[in-house]
Amino acid sequence: MRLWLGKETDTWGFFFNRNFFLWFSEHIVTRSLLFKLIPFLVSCILYFVLLLPEPSVQSTIVKCLPTLSLAYFVVIQSYSTELWIPYARRIFQGLLLSAVGDLCLVWPKLFVLGMAAFAGCHVFYISAFGLRPFRLLILLLLVGLGAAIYIYLLLPCLTGLYVWAVAIYGGLLCAMAWRALSRPAHRPSTSVGSLLFLVSDIFVALDKFCSSLPHARVLIMSTYYSAQALIAVSVAPQNNHWKRS
Repeated sequence: MRLWLGKETDTWGFFFNRNFFLWFSEHIVTRSLLFKLIPFLVSCILYFVLLLPEPSVQSTIVKCLPTLSLAYFVVIQSYSTELWIPYARRIFQGLLLSAVGDLCLVWPKLFVLGMAAFAGCHVFYISAFGLRPFRLLILLLLVGLGAAIYIYLLLPCLTGLYVWAVAIYGGLLCAMAWRALSRPAHRPSTSVGSLLFLVSDIFVALDKFCSSLPHARVLIMSTYYSAQALIAVSVAPQNNHWKRS
């Protein structure tokens, strides 16, 4: 009887120590991630507090800082785990192109170049997320949603080059969201991030081509920065997975 109790105590002690170690490790990892995100959080606060008039050089710099801070986060996170895996590299490249897009969208004459930069960003994100599993139902739902938004909301407002440019860009945006939503269920940050990116770009298109939205900049940039942050932080579990492997 005493021997059995001793074994049970050892077993409970093992599980307690193991659970405590896991909790402590996750706590340290979370604090470490938050610390690395401080430049992003500070630059976001700076953007929304100032809301500088556009276009201007100052507003361009302030607008690009949060995205560049996330690119910095990806590099620092990869450096801390001593892994520069393909996933992190492609997210980093997508963020750099997003910063170029941020710069271009400040200046109305560079809007098409900004669309091209963000299209390139989506290509890198799609490459990072991969093409498996296929998830046909998610693809069909997003194609249907994207087509409905394009035909009924945007197309009546579009002319000239933008008729095709917005259609192509919208296709890439939906493809990026499809691949993000098709990833395993334990990686929700990219799924939520892709949907916020979709919402942000819908706000951009409506405000640019149809009619001015109230508080457009706040709506667009809050959803956009949140989307990019959620996609960027997905690098952390990827690095940890590769390191364990």
